[in-house]
Amino acid sequence: MRDRSPGGRRLLSSTDVGNTNRALLLQALADHGPSSRADLARLIRVPRATVSTIVNGLLAAGALEEDEPQAPVDGIGKPSRPLWFGRDAALCGAVSIDAGAVEVALVDARGEIRSRSEHALPSSASQSEIELLVTAAAAEVLGPHAGNLAGVGLLAPALCDHEVGTVVACTVVPGLVGTHLPALLGDALDAPVFLEQDVRALAVGERWFGAARGCEHFAALQLGVGVGAGIVLTGHLLNGRGGYTAQLGHTCVNVNGELCSCGLRGCWETVASTRWLRAESARRGITGGRSTTPRRLARRAEAGDLAAAELLADYIDNVSIGIASLVQLLSLQLFILHGEIVHAGEMMRRQLEQRVIERSLPALSEGVHVVFSELGQGSGPLAGAAVALTRHFGVTV
Repeated sequence: MRDRSPGGRRLLSSTDVGNTNRALLLQALADHGPSSRADLARLIRVPRATVSTIVNGLLAAGALEEDEPQAPVDGIGKPSRPLWFGRDAALCGAVSIDAGAVEVALVDARGEIRSRSEHALPSSASQSEIELLVTAAAAEVLGPHAGNLAGVGLLAPALCDHEVGTVVACTVVPGLVGTHLPALLGDALDAPVFLEQDVRALAVGERWFGAARGCEHFAALQLGVGVGAGIVLTGHLLNGRGGYTAQLGHTCVNVNGELCSCGLRGCWETVASTRWLRAESARRGITGGRSTTPRRLARRAEAGDLAAAELLADYIDNVSIGIASLVQLLSLQLFILHGEIVHAGEMMRRQLEQRVIERSLPALSEGVHVVFSELGQGSGPLAGAAVALTRHFGVTV
């Protein structure tokens, strides 16, 4: 094997090969979760002896741990001992900013949330107020671990230039634009800080800890006050031009539609967000309309409320438009939903999946699945930790 770089040709050293195999092994664990030595040898296509050599070094360093032996599924052969990241191998911080709140958590490499706190964050807060509040909240939870964190995932509901580490635009918390949070948090915690759009981070979290483990093509969608998607293709998180993140919620689905908060007209967000759902519920005179949720609406529909059932059907159709567009554009099959919609129940999930299939070309709709995220209240912290773990272990997503 040779180095074909412009600077010359040289044989790769045993150290080069060892580092490459180590990276492949860590990548396989990140992609597939706890795995035995035999599983890892098969996944990265190297001899079992090579895997054992790498694993022994990682065990000695505390980067990996072996779990209790598990009996083979078919009852044949020796019990295997799954390997997984060590509990104290890489403690990570997660700082998740959303409309009205900032959540901070300490998470280990296995996805266990060690501690967490949540503080109110007014949507009207200024740049300086946000910087003071967020750094104080982070110091409360992560301060005791300053200097010992593998990294901090900083999540924002915004258009971000994640390469530079700046918020470019944010309609949910406008004061985030121009903040210096990555630098401020990095100095305070003595750790690398990685800024990411929240929904892109959710995709990374699903790959590490959720429904997308081992899946190389999928989309994570956030349906709330806004609408967005984090897309993974061939195992890599889709990046936009110049380091910008994609804004799927602001693609046009109706050229004559309503004016969006972003200034454009007919965005998907104008008909698929909870903001639309509540406004439309109130307009149609449904009880509790201005505070309704997909779950409440689904329950009213199941109880025989015809107006609620009609609105729910319209909402499902609106959501399906954007998802079906991703089926047509990228031939994706797995869509993992986040937000209040995950509490709406299995009946609504099935109806939404069926509507997406009906809106997609038959040749592309086979195998399409729409699922609700199972990460629950831990989705933000786990997403932030996953962003930091990806950088720390040098794996790709």
